[in-house]
Order: sequence, then C-alpha cells, then structure tokens
Amino acid sequence: MTMSIMSDREEALEKEYILKLERSFHIQARRDRLLARWAADLIGRTDFDVYFDEIISANLLEPGDENVFIKVFNDLQYADVAIDAAAVRGKMKQLLREAASSLNGAC
Repeated sequence: MTMSIMSDREEALEKEYILKLERSFHIQARRDRLLARWAADLIGRTDFDVYFDEIISANLLEPGDENVFIKVFNDLQYADVAIDAAAVRGKMKQLLREAASSLNGAC
C-alpha cells in the first residue's frame, strides 16, 4: 500500500512539474510575441511574422532571455531607436507580467 501511495504522489508531482513547464513556455511565447510587436513598431518593420520568427530563433539558441534581449536591443540600436538597455529589459519584464496576466485570464 505504501508503495502505491508513494508512486501516486510521485506521478502527481511529475504532472504538476510538467504543467508548470508548459505554463512557463506559454507565458514566455506570449511575451516574445508582444515584444516582437513592440520592437517591430519601433523599428518600422511591417513583416511582423518574420520578425517574430527571428526572435523565436534567438530564444532557441540558449535557455533564458539574454539572446532575446540581445536580438531586440541590437535591432533597435541598428534602427537608431533612442533607447537604452535598461528600458528594453524593463519592457521585457512588463510584457512578461502582461503575458502571465492574460494567460491567467484565459484560464
């Protein structure tokens, strides 16, 4: 009986972990979409879907947000948008909160 309870508990924890990972993935993807829209507007890109794909590709290079930040910040700098790194990082945090809130509202 004890093995069954431990096995059930272990399975429940695995499912919870997977759900948390999926939620995190969805929040980050939503944030990246919002970030791509924001940056595309600032740099004057009308090919939003292509730009979003570029950001997703940057995100896949390495876990974490740094590659996405570098991609967007460099694109903004190249387009002569007057913005500093702290403002881009702040926007990323703001959009992450918005993405999480919108996902919570969708549930």
